[in-house]
Amino acid sequence: MKRRVIFEELQNRNSTALGRTYEIFPLILPELMTHSFENKISPSFFHDFVKNKIVPEEIMPDFKLDPLYAQKQTAFDFYIQNGGCPAVSDLNLSPEDRTSLLSMYVKTFLERDIRDLASFRDLEPFVRLQRYLANTTGALINYSHIAKDTGVTVPTVQRYVKYMELSYQVVSLPAWFSNPLKRLVKAPKVHFLDNGILKTVLQKNGPPTGNEFESAVIAEIYKQIQTYKLPYSCSHLRTIDGREVDLLLEASDHFIAIEVKSSPHINKTDARHLFNLQEIVNKPLKKSFILSNDTSTHYFGDNIIAMHAAEFLC
Repeated sequence: MKRRVIFEELQNRNSTALGRTYEIFPLILPELMTHSFENKISPSFFHDFVKNKIVPEEIMPDFKLDPLYAQKQTAFDFYIQNGGCPAVSDLNLSPEDRTSLLSMYVKTFLERDIRDLASFRDLEPFVRLQRYLANTTGALINYSHIAKDTGVTVPTVQRYVKYMELSYQVVSLPAWFSNPLKRLVKAPKVHFLDNGILKTVLQKNGPPTGNEFESAVIAEIYKQIQTYKLPYSCSHLRTIDGREVDLLLEASDHFIAIEVKSSPHINKTDARHLFNLQEIVNKPLKKSFILSNDTSTHYFGDNIIAMHAAEFLC
């Protein structure tokens, strides 16, 4: 399982590119499905869909019918359990080895990287903020509440969150509110970028919570957008009366809406926030997806399709 997409691009550029900055994110799922540099990296369903290389209505009625089902499910389960840090992707490592490596990473990040970035003298307030964000990943950010709970000022919380973004620990999703006729929540959401690091910060094992699963899926979509250089900006949408869309991908001429559910069984009720979404957004809605642990594919009308998250991301 090797990081290769970006490095192959660099190898094909001449020396004039040496002064450029390249962002190297944790491994994406198509990379986690490989085991050496010789393995070909196949684009994900998500990549091929946005590149108009595949029609969602033609996918298998059940994920288990996919010839690569076992490989994709294994990679997805590994990602949910361990995250995408290259150091832990070696299949020869034991769970204890991976836990140790992630613990060393978190320790190094706190003791070296964040000190260099922010010149902190006292790390304790930042550690409290880090644990707070890990515990509330995928939730709306209320800076006043966080400041009260972590014992720092609102400007300090805002500064710490920015440091978490700059150091690739979290992804901040702004609220979409370009339609002045709709009453929309304007608070951002923050998602941890790597579920393995989140679990290490919280010192927890076991299956993810609903919010942790949502963050893992949204972080993977965000990483694929960056790695594949896809022309999308990311936001979330929430109305004052509680209607929400977990992830809204905006291109120059359309939107893609995504809801994330950890449930193994999806029904029409899970699509309720996606119905008539076109009445809110101000560009054509190309497709709405529900991504979950349900292996069955469901079509709910109004351009909404539910499919397994691994099938979408691998």
